[in-house]
Amino acid sequence: MSSAAVQRVVEQPPELDLVPPKPAQTVNEETMQWDPHPLVPVFVAGVVSLILSLTFIGSIVAWIALRHSGVMAP
Repeated sequence: MSSAAVQRVVEQPPELDLVPPKPAQTVNEETMQWDPHPLVPVFVAGVVSLILSLTFIGSIVAWIALRHSGVMAP
């Protein structure tokens, strides 16, 4: 008792080029930067957030100090 084995032959489709190749660039285009200081906005935002956070914490500490000193006593 033998059974015939049926096997499908499947051809592999050709590979797709999903990412097109990068066009050739000249040397000047590769080395040219449009922003000479790219981290300046990051540091400015960091300084602004540091000032705001210290002001907020300082106001809380000042309120607690005034409260316990008796200046704000009813």
